[in-house]
Amino acid sequence: MEILYLSEKKRIALTLDKTLEEIKTRHNYELVDLDSKILRVAQSFHFPELHDRLILATAKYLGIPVVSSDRKFSAVEGITVIWD
Repeated sequence: MEILYLSEKKRIALTLDKTLEEIKTRHNYELVDLDSKILRVAQSFHFPELHDRLILATAKYLGIPVVSSDRKFSAVEGITVIWD
């Protein structure tokens, strides 16, 4: 979702199609469908950008860290952010 958004805004050179094709060839990525469980978790986050809420909700639901430079993510309880 984030890649699609940034690509359409011309903020990155990647396209969604190219990214999905690349992910299919890698074994260290997993695509996760947004389902009603993740959407319910998203209700608990108060971020103006929907894609940020979905990223946070997915990470919280799966119990995995978020890789992001967005400093607001670090302030969210229950979310671990990885970034240098």
